[in-house]
Amino acid sequence: MSTVNTDPRAAARAAFWQALSERLDSLRAMSGHELVNALNELLQPLFPNLAAEVLGDPPAFKLVLTAHGAEDDFEDLMALVQSAPALPQLEVEAFRQRMREGFSMRMNDFELATTDVLVKHEPYRGLVALEIGFAKPIPMDMQDHARHMSMIMLDHILGEYDFAVKVGPVDHVEADAHADFDGVPLDDFVRLFDACWRDDLGHTGVFPVGEHAWSGLTATREAEDGSEIEMVVMRNDAANALLGRADLGHRLSAAIPVDSGEELDEARVYEDRLTALLQTHENGCCTHVVLEEGVRTIHFHIAHPEAAIAHAQSLQAESELPVTLDLAFDPTWKSYRIWLA
Repeated sequence: MSTVNTDPRAAARAAFWQALSERLDSLRAMSGHELVNALNELLQPLFPNLAAEVLGDPPAFKLVLTAHGAEDDFEDLMALVQSAPALPQLEVEAFRQRMREGFSMRMNDFELATTDVLVKHEPYRGLVALEIGFAKPIPMDMQDHARHMSMIMLDHILGEYDFAVKVGPVDHVEADAHADFDGVPLDDFVRLFDACWRDDLGHTGVFPVGEHAWSGLTATREAEDGSEIEMVVMRNDAANALLGRADLGHRLSAAIPVDSGEELDEARVYEDRLTALLQTHENGCCTHVVLEEGVRTIHFHIAHPEAAIAHAQSLQAESELPVTLDLAFDPTWKSYRIWLA
Protein backbone atom coordinates (compact mmCIF):
# COMPACT_ATOMS: atom_id res chain seq x y z
CA MET A 1 0.00 0.00 0.00
CA SER A 2 1.52 3.32 -1.03
CA THR A 3 1.49 6.40 1.16
CA VAL A 4 1.58 10.07 0.26
CA ASN A 5 4.07 12.33 2.04
CA THR A 6 2.06 15.30 3.26
CA ASP A 7 4.99 17.13 4.90
CA PRO A 8 5.25 20.40 2.90
CA ARG A 9 8.93 20.86 3.84
CA ALA A 10 9.78 17.36 2.64
CA ALA A 11 7.89 18.06 -0.58
CA ALA A 12 9.86 21.31 -1.02
CA ARG A 13 13.15 19.47 -0.49
CA ALA A 14 12.24 16.84 -3.06
CA ALA A 15 11.13 19.51 -5.53
CA PHE A 16 14.42 21.40 -5.24
CA TRP A 17 16.61 18.37 -5.83
CA GLN A 18 14.40 17.19 -8.68
CA ALA A 19 14.64 20.58 -10.38
CA LEU A 20 18.40 20.72 -9.89
CA SER A 21 18.85 17.18 -11.21
CA GLU A 22 16.86 17.96 -14.35
CA ARG A 23 18.92 21.09 -15.07
CA LEU A 24 22.31 19.79 -13.96
CA ASP A 25 23.78 19.46 -17.46
CA SER A 26 22.87 23.02 -18.38
CA LEU A 27 24.07 24.30 -14.99
CA ARG A 28 27.50 22.76 -15.57
CA ALA A 29 27.90 24.85 -18.73
CA MET A 30 27.41 28.14 -16.89
CA SER A 31 30.01 30.54 -15.56
CA GLY A 32 30.40 31.01 -11.80
CA HIS A 33 28.17 34.10 -11.42
CA GLU A 34 25.56 32.77 -13.83
CA LEU A 35 25.56 29.42 -12.02
CA VAL A 36 24.97 31.02 -8.61
CA ASN A 37 22.04 33.03 -9.97
CA ALA A 38 20.51 29.96 -11.60
CA LEU A 39 20.82 27.88 -8.45
CA ASN A 40 19.16 30.59 -6.37
CA GLU A 41 16.35 30.86 -8.89
CA LEU A 42 15.63 27.17 -8.18
CA LEU A 43 16.03 27.55 -4.41
CA GLN A 44 14.27 30.82 -3.57
CA PRO A 45 10.66 29.88 -4.45
CA LEU A 46 10.90 26.86 -2.14
CA PHE A 47 13.24 28.15 0.59
CA PRO A 48 13.23 31.96 0.47
CA ASN A 49 15.41 32.30 3.59
CA LEU A 50 18.22 30.12 2.23
CA ALA A 51 20.82 30.90 -0.41
CA ALA A 52 23.10 28.94 -2.70
CA GLU A 53 26.79 29.65 -3.19
CA VAL A 54 29.36 27.86 -5.33
CA LEU A 55 32.94 26.80 -4.72
CA GLY A 56 35.04 25.51 -7.58
CA ASP A 57 34.60 25.79 -11.32
CA PRO A 58 32.03 23.86 -13.32
CA PRO A 59 31.57 21.18 -14.47
CA ALA A 60 32.67 19.88 -11.04
CA PHE A 61 31.70 22.21 -8.19
CA LYS A 62 30.61 22.37 -4.56
CA LEU A 63 27.14 23.67 -3.76
CA VAL A 64 27.19 25.50 -0.42
CA LEU A 65 23.79 26.18 1.12
CA THR A 66 23.61 28.94 3.72
CA ALA A 67 21.01 30.48 6.02
CA HIS A 68 23.07 33.67 6.41
CA GLY A 69 23.62 32.75 10.06
CA ALA A 70 19.90 32.79 10.95
CA GLU A 71 19.48 30.01 13.54
CA ASP A 72 15.73 29.82 12.92
CA ASP A 73 16.44 28.57 9.39
CA PHE A 74 19.14 26.03 10.28
CA GLU A 75 16.66 23.16 10.55
CA ASP A 76 15.47 23.67 6.97
CA LEU A 77 19.03 24.06 5.76
CA MET A 78 20.33 20.91 7.44
CA ALA A 79 17.35 18.82 6.34
CA LEU A 80 17.77 20.03 2.76
CA VAL A 81 21.44 19.05 2.67
CA GLN A 82 20.77 15.69 4.33
CA SER A 83 18.17 14.91 1.66
CA ALA A 84 20.53 15.64 -1.23
CA PRO A 85 20.79 12.79 -3.75
CA ALA A 86 24.14 11.60 -5.06
CA LEU A 87 24.82 13.59 -8.21
CA PRO A 88 27.94 13.26 -10.39
CA GLN A 89 30.65 15.90 -9.91
CA LEU A 90 28.55 17.76 -7.35
CA GLU A 91 29.34 18.03 -3.64
CA VAL A 92 26.76 19.56 -1.31
CA GLU A 93 27.73 21.30 1.93
CA ALA A 94 25.73 22.94 4.71
CA PHE A 95 26.83 26.35 6.02
CA ARG A 96 29.64 28.65 5.03
CA GLN A 97 32.83 27.14 6.38
CA ARG A 98 35.74 28.91 8.06
CA MET A 99 37.91 31.19 5.98
CA ARG A 100 41.66 31.26 6.31
CA GLU A 101 43.16 34.00 8.42
CA GLY A 102 44.73 37.02 6.84
CA PHE A 103 41.83 38.50 4.89
CA SER A 104 40.38 41.98 4.73
CA MET A 105 36.95 43.46 3.98
CA ARG A 106 35.97 46.73 2.37
CA MET A 107 32.47 48.20 2.70
CA ASN A 108 31.34 51.77 1.92
CA ASP A 109 34.92 52.91 1.33
CA PHE A 110 36.01 51.62 4.74
CA GLU A 111 38.42 48.71 5.12
CA LEU A 112 39.17 46.35 7.99
CA ALA A 113 41.71 43.53 8.04
CA THR A 114 41.69 40.59 10.43
CA THR A 115 44.72 42.16 12.13
CA ASP A 116 42.61 45.27 12.85
CA VAL A 117 39.95 43.37 14.83
CA LEU A 118 40.84 42.41 18.42
CA VAL A 119 38.92 39.85 20.47
CA LYS A 120 38.74 38.76 24.11
CA HIS A 121 36.65 35.81 25.24
CA GLU A 122 35.34 34.04 28.33
CA PRO A 123 32.99 31.14 29.08
CA TYR A 124 29.39 32.19 29.61
CA ARG A 125 26.57 29.77 30.44
CA GLY A 126 27.89 27.05 28.17
CA LEU A 127 28.81 29.40 25.33
CA VAL A 128 31.74 31.69 24.50
CA ALA A 129 31.14 35.38 25.25
CA LEU A 130 33.15 37.88 23.21
CA GLU A 131 34.40 41.44 23.57
CA ILE A 132 35.59 43.19 20.43
CA GLY A 133 37.89 46.15 19.95
CA PHE A 134 40.04 47.57 17.18
CA ALA A 135 43.78 47.85 16.71
CA LYS A 136 43.53 51.02 14.65
CA PRO A 137 41.67 54.29 15.21
CA ILE A 138 38.08 54.23 13.99
CA PRO A 139 36.45 57.57 13.12
CA MET A 140 33.45 58.32 15.32
CA ASP A 141 31.08 58.37 12.35
CA MET A 142 32.28 54.88 11.34
CA GLN A 143 32.04 53.19 14.76
CA ASP A 144 28.74 51.42 14.10
CA HIS A 145 29.83 50.49 10.59
CA ALA A 146 33.11 49.02 11.86
CA ARG A 147 31.27 47.02 14.51
CA HIS A 148 28.93 45.63 11.88
CA MET A 149 31.90 44.65 9.72
CA SER A 150 33.64 42.98 12.67
CA MET A 151 30.60 40.74 13.19
CA ILE A 152 30.66 39.69 9.54
CA MET A 153 34.38 38.95 9.81
CA LEU A 154 33.81 36.86 12.94
CA ASP A 155 31.21 34.87 11.03
CA HIS A 156 33.70 34.32 8.22
CA ILE A 157 36.58 33.21 10.42
CA LEU A 158 34.58 31.01 12.83
CA GLY A 159 32.22 29.61 10.22
CA GLU A 160 28.48 30.15 9.97
CA TYR A 161 27.44 27.31 12.29
CA ASP A 162 29.96 27.91 15.07
CA PHE A 163 29.33 31.66 15.12
CA ALA A 164 25.57 31.18 15.42
CA VAL A 165 25.55 28.23 17.83
CA LYS A 166 28.64 28.54 20.01
CA VAL A 167 28.99 32.30 20.53
CA GLY A 168 27.14 33.94 23.41
CA PRO A 169 26.87 37.67 24.13
CA VAL A 170 29.08 39.95 22.02
CA ASP A 171 30.09 43.35 23.39
CA HIS A 172 32.11 46.07 21.70
CA VAL A 173 34.64 48.21 23.52
CA GLU A 174 33.66 51.84 23.92
CA ALA A 175 35.20 54.17 21.36
CA ASP A 176 37.52 55.85 23.91
CA ALA A 177 38.85 52.53 25.31
CA HIS A 178 40.40 50.92 22.23
CA ALA A 179 43.94 52.03 23.08
CA ASP A 180 43.94 50.04 26.32
CA PHE A 181 42.11 46.98 24.97
CA ASP A 182 44.32 43.88 25.15
CA GLY A 183 42.42 41.50 22.87
CA VAL A 184 44.13 39.21 20.38
CA PRO A 185 43.97 39.77 16.61
CA LEU A 186 41.22 37.89 14.83
CA ASP A 187 43.87 35.83 13.02
CA ASP A 188 45.01 34.34 16.34
CA PHE A 189 41.56 33.93 17.87
CA VAL A 190 40.26 30.74 16.24
CA ARG A 191 42.55 28.38 18.12
CA LEU A 192 41.74 30.15 21.40
CA PHE A 193 38.02 29.90 20.64
CA ASP A 194 38.27 26.16 19.91
CA ALA A 195 40.33 25.58 23.06
CA CYS A 196 37.78 27.45 25.18
CA TRP A 197 34.91 25.42 23.73
CA ARG A 198 36.70 22.10 24.17
CA ASP A 199 38.84 22.55 27.30
CA ASP A 200 37.25 25.33 29.38
CA LEU A 201 33.62 24.53 28.63
CA GLY A 202 34.15 20.77 28.25
CA HIS A 203 32.23 20.43 24.97
CA THR A 204 34.48 17.75 23.51
CA GLY A 205 31.85 16.29 21.19
CA VAL A 206 32.78 12.80 22.43
CA PHE A 207 29.83 10.67 23.52
CA PRO A 208 30.16 9.87 27.25
CA VAL A 209 30.60 6.23 28.18
CA GLY A 210 30.00 4.40 31.43
CA GLU A 211 27.93 5.75 34.30
CA HIS A 212 26.91 9.37 33.83
CA ALA A 213 27.34 11.90 36.65
CA TRP A 214 24.22 13.88 37.61
CA SER A 215 23.63 17.02 39.66
CA GLY A 216 20.48 17.90 41.59
CA LEU A 217 19.16 21.47 41.46
CA THR A 218 16.13 23.35 42.76
CA ALA A 219 14.58 26.49 41.34
CA THR A 220 11.35 28.45 41.18
CA ARG A 221 9.53 30.11 38.32
CA GLU A 222 6.66 32.54 38.31
CA ALA A 223 3.23 31.27 37.26
CA GLU A 224 0.76 33.36 35.26
CA ASP A 225 -1.08 34.31 38.46
CA GLY A 226 2.15 35.55 40.05
CA SER A 227 2.63 32.59 42.37
CA GLU A 228 5.90 30.68 42.56
CA ILE A 229 6.21 27.17 41.17
CA GLU A 230 8.91 24.96 42.66
CA MET A 231 11.06 22.91 40.31
CA VAL A 232 13.39 20.00 41.00
CA VAL A 233 15.94 19.38 38.27
CA MET A 234 18.34 16.52 37.68
CA ARG A 235 21.06 17.56 35.22
CA ASN A 236 23.17 15.04 33.34
CA ASP A 237 26.64 16.56 33.68
CA ALA A 238 28.09 14.09 31.19
CA ALA A 239 25.78 15.42 28.47
CA ASN A 240 27.71 18.70 28.56
CA ALA A 241 30.36 17.06 26.35
CA LEU A 242 27.84 16.87 23.48
CA LEU A 243 26.48 20.42 23.66
CA GLY A 244 26.50 22.07 20.25
CA ARG A 245 27.00 18.93 18.18
CA ALA A 246 25.30 19.58 14.85
CA ASP A 247 23.84 16.07 14.64
CA LEU A 248 22.12 16.40 18.04
CA GLY A 249 20.22 19.63 17.44
CA HIS A 250 16.71 18.32 18.14
CA ARG A 251 15.29 18.12 21.66
CA LEU A 252 12.68 15.49 22.46
CA SER A 253 10.75 15.96 25.70
CA ALA A 254 8.51 13.37 27.36
CA ALA A 255 6.18 14.71 30.08
CA ILE A 256 4.58 12.21 32.44
CA PRO A 257 2.15 13.00 35.32
CA VAL A 258 3.38 11.50 38.61
CA ASP A 259 0.85 11.81 41.41
CA SER A 260 2.09 8.89 43.48
CA GLY A 261 5.21 6.93 44.31
CA GLU A 262 4.05 4.12 42.05
CA GLU A 263 3.57 6.47 39.09
CA LEU A 264 7.01 7.98 39.75
CA ASP A 265 8.58 4.51 39.62
CA GLU A 266 6.79 3.78 36.33
CA ALA A 267 8.01 7.09 34.88
CA ARG A 268 11.58 6.23 35.86
CA VAL A 269 11.32 2.83 34.19
CA TYR A 270 10.07 4.54 31.01
CA GLU A 271 12.93 7.05 31.23
CA ASP A 272 15.56 4.32 31.67
CA ARG A 273 14.24 2.25 28.77
CA LEU A 274 14.00 5.20 26.38
CA THR A 275 17.45 6.41 27.41
CA ALA A 276 18.92 2.98 26.67
CA LEU A 277 17.27 2.87 23.25
CA LEU A 278 18.41 6.35 22.26
CA GLN A 279 21.98 5.89 23.47
CA THR A 280 22.34 2.89 21.16
CA HIS A 281 24.73 3.89 18.37
CA GLU A 282 24.95 7.36 19.97
CA ASN A 283 21.57 8.41 18.59
CA GLY A 284 20.60 10.46 21.64
CA CYS A 285 21.37 11.43 25.20
CA CYS A 286 19.18 12.25 28.19
CA THR A 287 20.24 15.77 29.20
CA HIS A 288 18.04 16.65 32.17
CA VAL A 289 14.82 15.84 34.00
CA VAL A 290 12.46 18.46 35.45
CA LEU A 291 9.80 17.78 38.09
CA GLU A 292 7.20 20.50 38.61
CA GLU A 293 3.53 20.57 39.57
CA GLY A 294 3.33 16.79 39.58
CA VAL A 295 4.75 16.34 36.07
CA ARG A 296 8.11 14.70 35.36
CA THR A 297 9.55 15.90 32.03
CA ILE A 298 12.49 14.02 30.57
CA HIS A 299 14.61 15.87 28.00
CA PHE A 300 16.76 14.26 25.32
CA HIS A 301 18.92 15.62 22.52
CA ILE A 302 18.61 13.33 19.55
CA ALA A 303 20.03 12.67 16.11
CA HIS A 304 17.03 11.15 14.31
CA PRO A 305 13.69 12.65 15.40
CA GLU A 306 11.40 10.23 13.58
CA ALA A 307 13.16 7.16 15.00
CA ALA A 308 13.31 8.67 18.50
CA ILE A 309 9.60 9.49 18.48
CA ALA A 310 8.81 5.97 17.27
CA HIS A 311 10.80 4.51 20.19
CA ALA A 312 9.04 6.82 22.66
CA GLN A 313 5.59 5.97 21.33
CA SER A 314 6.32 2.24 21.32
CA LEU A 315 7.37 2.31 24.97
CA GLN A 316 4.35 4.45 25.81
CA ALA A 317 2.03 1.86 24.25
CA GLU A 318 3.68 -0.92 26.23
CA SER A 319 3.56 0.93 29.55
CA GLU A 320 0.17 2.61 28.98
CA LEU A 321 1.57 5.77 30.57
CA PRO A 322 -0.03 9.14 29.68
CA VAL A 323 3.11 10.52 28.01
CA THR A 324 3.05 13.87 26.18
CA LEU A 325 5.84 14.19 23.63
CA ASP A 326 7.25 17.45 22.31
CA LEU A 327 9.90 17.97 19.62
CA ALA A 328 11.88 21.19 19.17
CA PHE A 329 14.90 22.24 17.15
CA ASP A 330 17.37 23.57 19.71
CA PRO A 331 20.94 23.56 18.31
CA THR A 332 22.31 25.71 21.16
CA TRP A 333 20.73 23.45 23.83
CA LYS A 334 18.95 26.41 25.48
CA SER A 335 16.79 24.13 27.61
CA TYR A 336 19.90 22.45 29.04
CA ARG A 337 22.16 25.49 29.31
CA ILE A 338 19.84 27.37 31.65
CA TRP A 339 20.79 24.79 34.29
CA LEU A 340 24.54 25.28 33.80
CA ALA A 341 24.65 28.69 35.48
